[in-house]
Amino acid sequence: MQPEGSETGAVSITVLSVKPMRSGKLFALASVELDIDGVRIEIHGIRALRVDPVGTRIELPKFRDANGLLRTAVVLPEEVRAPMGDIVLDTLIDRGLAVRRFSAADSA
Repeated sequence: MQPEGSETGAVSITVLSVKPMRSGKLFALASVELDIDGVRIEIHGIRALRVDPVGTRIELPKFRDANGLLRTAVVLPEEVRAPMGDIVLDTLIDRGLAVRRFSAADSA
């Protein structure tokens, strides 16, 4: 059941490219295409970062605002952002740039 006035639509996410990088924690840049009900949006500069203790974080592109603060360049709803990050991470794993980490819950 959906609230009155709300709509749902199909979203597909395609990784267009992944480029390995070597710059501190940054180890890859990715580009994706979001297709939201036939409207295609390309996002370039998605960052794959190594994080401690051992892990990977996928971040949307950033820019510095007029005050020099680092801000996210594209704001996506969690329903799109999380699956996009998962698809980018899966692509990095498939290309041997990252490894899947399993938690204790995964082995149960």
